[in-house]
Amino acid sequence: MDKKTMISEFEMAQSLELSAAELYAKIASDGDIQEQDIKTAFKTLAQDEHRHAQIVHEIIALIDKTL
Repeated sequence: MDKKTMISEFEMAQSLELSAAELYAKIASDGDIQEQDIKTAFKTLAQDEHRHAQIVHEIIALIDKTL
C-alpha cells in the first residue's frame, strides 16, 4: 500500500472516530434521557473516541514523516 493510500485510509478512520464522538456527546447531553448512568457512559465513550482520533492523527503524522 502506498503512502497516499495509507494516509487516506487513516483519515477515513479518524473521521469515523470523530463522528462517533459527536454522536456519543449528543446522546450524553440529550435532555430527553434522564438516566444518569447512560449519560455518563456516553460521555465517557465520547472522550474515548476523541482519544482514538488523536491516536489516529499521530499515526497519520508518523506515516507522513517516515514513509
